[in-house]
Amino acid sequence: ITYNAKVTKIDQGRKGVAVTYTDTGTGVVTEAKADWCVCTIPLTVLSQIENNMSEKMNAAIAAVPYSNSVKIGLEMKRRFWEEDAAIYGGHSFTNQEIGLVSYPNNNFLQDGPAVLLGAFASGMSGYHLAGMTPEQRIEAALAQWSVFHPESYRKEFSNGASVAWNRVPWILGCCARWTEETRAAHYQDLVALDGRVVLAGEHASYVGCWMEGSLLSSLDAITRLHKRALEA
Repeated sequence: ITYNAKVTKIDQGRKGVAVTYTDTGTGVVTEAKADWCVCTIPLTVLSQIENNMSEKMNAAIAAVPYSNSVKIGLEMKRRFWEEDAAIYGGHSFTNQEIGLVSYPNNNFLQDGPAVLLGAFASGMSGYHLAGMTPEQRIEAALAQWSVFHPESYRKEFSNGASVAWNRVPWILGCCARWTEETRAAHYQDLVALDGRVVLAGEHASYVGCWMEGSLLSSLDAITRLHKRALEA
């Protein structure tokens, strides 16, 4: 595993694949060579990387948009939802931007702090929250969260963190969003072995946005690669 490696080029030939990457800390450019390449880079990023894959593959990569999503975690000093309201796991839903609050379904009635999912927003709400600073997101979550626990949300709040996937440079979105039309036109091209490169990830599966899809895709990708390697 090589960390801080920003891939800038994928170049395949008859006998192998060369991947060029830049160390984001030092700026050093390196070329890695192998017989085959299993590429798990999200399509939003892969579409911007220089490569010599087929026109069909690049058309498939460019055809799939990604959804946006924002998650906010709120650390509370104590599990007041259990102690005061007898809530043990599950969700509380709202039509506000945060979408929902999820309560932890482990360590019931334990002393000490715990973390709540203070928001899981997508669509226009997600874009609005993504446009805020991290501090503003936490404040928005706390303010909207007060409809559920008005007496506790401020008093018990300790810390918070948020992730806006469409602003993370290594994915630029939450997950791939296929339609029936784009699957019919591009899906088989996307998952096929293209020369010496095969793609894997939730975007290359029928179980999008979930780890299950990523795992199934990886099994499919290495099965295709193994068959081709044996034939070669």
